[in-house]
Amino acid sequence: DEQKIQASIEAVKTAQKTAYSEDNVAALGWFENFLQRTGGLRAQLQALKGTSQDTDFVKQLVKAASVAFGGGRETDYPKVGVSPYSA
Repeated sequence: DEQKIQASIEAVKTAQKTAYSEDNVAALGWFENFLQRTGGLRAQLQALKGTSQDTDFVKQLVKAASVAFGGGRETDYPKVGVSPYSA
């Protein structure tokens, strides 16, 4: 995901060279902020995961963060089926 954001940053910078826009400036700021926050979150989660007390809470926290950033599911959620309880 971070690579996609970085690619978007480069695309906006390229567009900004040919046609300056305040919206692009705001988008660049948002992208840079996002990258900084995700980098900080990753560092904190890795620090938690590396502790000797690898508790269920830490495991759930790491899993929740990975799901929040799209790393936990291979398909779309919720699953589509005949009933919400089908496997």
